[in-house]
Amino acid sequence: MNNSGISINQMQTPIGYKFDQITIHCSVVGMDYPTELEKKLTIQAADKVVYESEWQAATSLDFQPALDLAPRTRYVVHVSLRAADYTETKATYFETGLMDQRLGVHWIGSADASVHGLQLVKQVTIPRGIKQARLYISGLGLYETYIDGHKVGAEYLAPGFTNYNYYTQIATHDVTDLLTEAGVHTLTISLGDGWFRGKLGIKQHGGKMNQYGNALMAVAALCFTDEAGVEKVITTDATWKCMRSRISHSGIYYGEDLDETVSLTELPLAQFEQPAKYLFDRLSLPITTHEKLPVVKKIMTPSGTTVLDFGQNMAGWVTFTNRLPRGSKVALEYGEVLQDGELYRGNLRSARATFTYVSDGTTHRVRPHFTYFGFRYVKLIDFPKNINVTDFSAWALYSDMKSIGNITTNDPLVNRLFKNVLWGQKSNFLDVPTDCPQRDERLGWTGDAAIFAQTASYNMNTFSFNRKFMFDVAVEQSLHNGKVPLYCPAVDEHDGGKAVWSDVATIIPWVTYTRTGDLAVLKQNFGAMMSWVDWVHDYAKGTRNEFLWLDGDQLGDWLALDTEDILHLKGRTPDDLIASAYYYYSAKIVAQTAKLLQAKHESEYYELLANKIHDAFINEFFTGSGRLLTDTQTALALCLEFDLYPANTQQSLTGELVKRLEKDCNHLTTGFVGTPVLLPALSKNGQHELACQIFLNDDYPSWLYQVKHGATTIWERWNSIDSNGKIAENGMNSLNHYSTGAVMQWAYEQLIGIQPITPTQVTIQPGITAKFRQVAGRTELANGQVAVAWQIMNIQGDQIKVTLDIPYGATATVNLPRAKNWQIADRQYKNGTQLQPGHYEIMYTPTKAFVDQFTVYTPLSAYNQDKTLTTQLATLVPFWSFLTLPGNMQNFQAYSLLQLSHEMRGIGFPEMTPAQIDKINQLFAHVALANTKE
Repeated sequence: MNNSGISINQMQTPIGYKFDQITIHCSVVGMDYPTELEKKLTIQAADKVVYESEWQAATSLDFQPALDLAPRTRYVVHVSLRAADYTETKATYFETGLMDQRLGVHWIGSADASVHGLQLVKQVTIPRGIKQARLYISGLGLYETYIDGHKVGAEYLAPGFTNYNYYTQIATHDVTDLLTEAGVHTLTISLGDGWFRGKLGIKQHGGKMNQYGNALMAVAALCFTDEAGVEKVITTDATWKCMRSRISHSGIYYGEDLDETVSLTELPLAQFEQPAKYLFDRLSLPITTHEKLPVVKKIMTPSGTTVLDFGQNMAGWVTFTNRLPRGSKVALEYGEVLQDGELYRGNLRSARATFTYVSDGTTHRVRPHFTYFGFRYVKLIDFPKNINVTDFSAWALYSDMKSIGNITTNDPLVNRLFKNVLWGQKSNFLDVPTDCPQRDERLGWTGDAAIFAQTASYNMNTFSFNRKFMFDVAVEQSLHNGKVPLYCPAVDEHDGGKAVWSDVATIIPWVTYTRTGDLAVLKQNFGAMMSWVDWVHDYAKGTRNEFLWLDGDQLGDWLALDTEDILHLKGRTPDDLIASAYYYYSAKIVAQTAKLLQAKHESEYYELLANKIHDAFINEFFTGSGRLLTDTQTALALCLEFDLYPANTQQSLTGELVKRLEKDCNHLTTGFVGTPVLLPALSKNGQHELACQIFLNDDYPSWLYQVKHGATTIWERWNSIDSNGKIAENGMNSLNHYSTGAVMQWAYEQLIGIQPITPTQVTIQPGITAKFRQVAGRTELANGQVAVAWQIMNIQGDQIKVTLDIPYGATATVNLPRAKNWQIADRQYKNGTQLQPGHYEIMYTPTKAFVDQFTVYTPLSAYNQDKTLTTQLATLVPFWSFLTLPGNMQNFQAYSLLQLSHEMRGIGFPEMTPAQIDKINQLFAHVALANTKE
């Protein structure tokens, strides 16, 4: 065992963050762990011990020291562990920012609203032998900082995307290494419009300028300590120069225009009052560059232009080595897809999404600064025809979250799908969870974030990202009496108060807690969580039942395929059912949160409210005999997942969902609301094989249909591109929209079988199926990494291997399918045994072999050419003779026996009985097993 690292508030060596509380977590890894491990925490500041714990039993490896933090102070953290024959100490640090301190700084910039690119410049004299230097800075819209031409920090698009009128974030940078030489140094702050001032929003087509302000400005303080220990402070003030930038225009939708031949001209410097109500240390993770992708193909289009294919849809930008003569003007146009051999940009709507560049004639790397693009392809305009593709690279930009999860299988299409989900997340987690990274939108849509939150937390450590976004949500709620807008920051549209979307207020804080065990986001947002449920309750009081959410303006099951909507935007699941279900879900979350936070009165109140909503829901949407009044996939799955059904009707409700799927040819018809719950509802209710069948469909509509048609991210619509490769031109068609990638939660929990119960307790229940030969996956619990791999070892399906890694401080209850007992080494375990932390390799013989077989749910086309099988089926299926009539088999081969059984009643055939269905499935199993022995 060894200490693999220490995190501070789920971050590594954080500097300048808003530290409302400190949680220190230590991770250990090993094949096994000591039973009597002890831990100790020591914290130093300026070489003095400011906190020291006693040695204590390490039941967890977390510390929450009661520590009064001082501003602008580095704290060195030592975590010591000891057990018999083991002692280890590791160190890390964190550093506070300005906190409540203000250094007498002024906001400076240009009052000229026609200027869209600005540089603020200051010559500073640095003495010999400085001990340390820090730069505290913020800027509006976006800023980058340079010392003697060297970029400060590794982040881009600072200070992130917030409601700038309410709060703006200050970053802290350690710039000691850039100021080691005595003498004059040049400090430059470069500014562009960004989210603050550039076109943004959807209320006005193409966005609106100046959503938060119309002037570019910055505030900064450079603090350094000389060799005598005396601190000097240089702040933004009237002594700085204000220059017009070589970046003449930039915008999130626009792109950027960079002319490196332009001489910088001085502008009048203006001073400004603090533009935001609050200015405080950062919440945002830095947006940084990650994957660097080469050109995979250089394409000459039919029109004679050059297009570079980077092989992956993504968010970021392209950099290139400039080899152009001075004065040469070129452009890069970004897009997601080719149509008829040309770059297609129609789905970007009004987004210009272009980078233009005028060369200064020197060889250096060129990149955008104050924008980003959603793209796979880039069209080169006015570049030489003989360009070297190795000069071009694509860089992925996203918030700096640690990758913690992964799933692999023996199926390459499935593996590609999971990569697509992860790339969709990366492409849209840029400070806020956007809907898409390419068109004139790119806003923090709450519904997408809510339904994808659990998947996101399995793939990456989203704690800090969620904390910041949920602060944004709470800000908007404070301005709208508890109502949650459709996207946050709200920018230009204060519409909201819609089920699922607005329930982000409760869902993300709850997911963040259950995945990490850290109460910080629940504490931060508890008031906002209550205010959201209260807003719904207040609305409901004005309807006929205060315990239902009725007659609201809802988005419903957005982009579902069972639509009756004229615009084909939402499915036919009743809005009232979805809204009331989420009313219940949010009330229940708030009750659980109150209990955790020891708010007894609130816990009792919201638990009572949730119970009343539950009862009212059943009375409203179920008949007296327990039948749901609508039979959509979404409605049935949602009720099963939220436990919203009368007593003793779970099995019949599952049966109704199966019948609904039969009618839909065992293909999904769900939208934003139904897709995340459809497969879990099946797997948790004894229909795992059917869930896997739907998951593995590769014709339209399905997840793998996208993969087979070239998707490298998740599409906005099931048919974003049709079977002929044509993109749907409907004005709303992103090829990088992560929401339906929420299916990966099902894969983590039901296919791999990692099912967290509490932050430190997990059930391991692999969904072993012969539709896969092997599946492996990992993610993190509160205490460390949990990993599961299962493999069907032989073609007969009667030897199963399961490998487990359980982190220190966690326990795992292991339930293996078709097993009464299983074996680790020479020891037998009863199924359902709780295992302690460690590495385990389990072998067992299932009570029934895992053999892939046809069932009554399988389309006839899968087996109707097997003469031996169909001859036997003719003796069991009441209507088989009808299928053998000329033309009938071809007409009905897309349907399953169960589907046809229901339909054949209309022409006089009796419906198959449960006994007949069982005999048919037994025949399929017998044939499948026989095939494994050939």
